[in-house]
Amino acid sequence: MQPEQLQQIKGYYLEAAEAHLQLIEQYLLHLRRTLKDPDQVNELCHATRCGIVGGANLLPISPLHIQGIHQAGLCLVDCVNLIRQQGSLKVDQRLQAFLMQVFYALKKLIDGMKEPSSLTDEQVTHIIATTESMREQLKDHLKGLIQRSRHQSSANLDTESAQETEALSIDDLQSLIDELLQDS
Repeated sequence: MQPEQLQQIKGYYLEAAEAHLQLIEQYLLHLRRTLKDPDQVNELCHATRCGIVGGANLLPISPLHIQGIHQAGLCLVDCVNLIRQQGSLKVDQRLQAFLMQVFYALKKLIDGMKEPSSLTDEQVTHIIATTESMREQLKDHLKGLIQRSRHQSSANLDTESAQETEALSIDDLQSLIDELLQDS
């Protein structure tokens, strides 16, 4: 392809990426509400995976830069999908802060392409290392949230079971009283 065509593709990508980034940011800022709406979750994942990550493969940028975009974008998608699969996972501020940090790393990589000088490989490597560190912390935090959620679900089931047993005992007692009254 001609250099002009490559720059044109890059321009189209950056224009679309800007819209996708705004959408992703809004959904992440309102994550609790977003997770309650399956359409919004799908839109968030689609904008990240197809709009940002998939489009990066077509760009005339370094493979390292593409790797950084893939890593940050897929980290967001994987986390949102995991949260969605858990269903009753409580989103806390720390989880939201981690996701926003990954988002801002992704945004920095994309914004860096707008400048004529672009990001250096050293800067991209630093962003990738930072994103990897955040990803590990995010993964550990998610594991903790999942364990707490499962523990709480188990405790709720135990309480419900005890209430059912108690309810059965009261019903049994009422039956006995009814029988005694009939026998008298």
